Amino acid sequence: MPTVNDFCRMGTEIEQALNLREAPIALKILYKNDEVSDIFIRPRRDMKKNLAFCQALTIVRHNRKSIAMLKEDNWCIWPLISFNNTPLDENDHELLGDKHFMKDPEASKAYFKDEYPRLNTQKEVIGYTLSPLSDCSFEPDIVMIYCYPGQLRNLLMASKYETGKTAQASLDTCASCVHAAIPVLNGDMPYNVSIPDPGDYERGLCDENYMIFTMRGDRVEEVVSGIKALSKFGFGYRNLTMDMNFNYPRPEFYIRMFEKWGLEKGEPWGPRF
Repeated sequence: MPTVNDFCRMGTEIEQALNLREAPIALKILYKNDEVSDIFIRPRRDMKKNLAFCQALTIVRHNRKSIAMLKEDNWCIWPLISFNNTPLDENDHELLGDKHFMKDPEASKAYFKDEYPRLNTQKEVIGYTLSPLSDCSFEPDIVMIYCYPGQLRNLLMASKYETGKTAQASLDTCASCVHAAIPVLNGDMPYNVSIPDPGDYERGLCDENYMIFTMRGDRVEEVVSGIKALSKFGFGYRNLTMDMNFNYPRPEFYIRMFEKWGLEKGEPWGPRF
């Protein structure tokens, strides 16, 4: 497992390789009896404000601050539910079950009961810490990257290159913050792609063109390795340029297959750089 210094270094490398406008976010779950360092901003204590999870994510990635979110710091109900900070009874499920943008209220209630993302742990969760990955003081459970589709493409290519599998997605546009985080925290998927929701846009000030790429902390080194390999091949984010040439040179295996199919072969490409 990489050290904290390794994570900081890799955070910088990811930012530079993808030309990110904002920092990748390191997140670590806090359990009962975990100590919260004074280096973390506590919104209720230090700002005299409460934050939604999406607002905290923005402050971390855009302003590069480190924040600890405990129960009393929250202003949105959905993360409190998903991170198991608050218990729900049957009346709560009845009240909240039809609030998930579904025409059929019964379908919405069934979804909230059976499919809504909740952290799968027997431990008592008290909150979570957030820091820019390049400046984190802990080993992250997950890393969340807000990025443009072109940058996301490179992250997906890197993860596929290393694992031989394509990343999965959680495309619910309601409570996207927890749909981005919880499946990865639960180990359901090592990588996850999600879409910022209306709250992230309106109150978290998220760029409407952003997507969210989330990965487990133990996969960061893997993704960085994939990004570097793709860059060497000429397929890094900074390598790609728009160039619409017709009948362009192609890889040798293209030539072989076109020849086999009786099609015009054209010229093979040489080294990309």
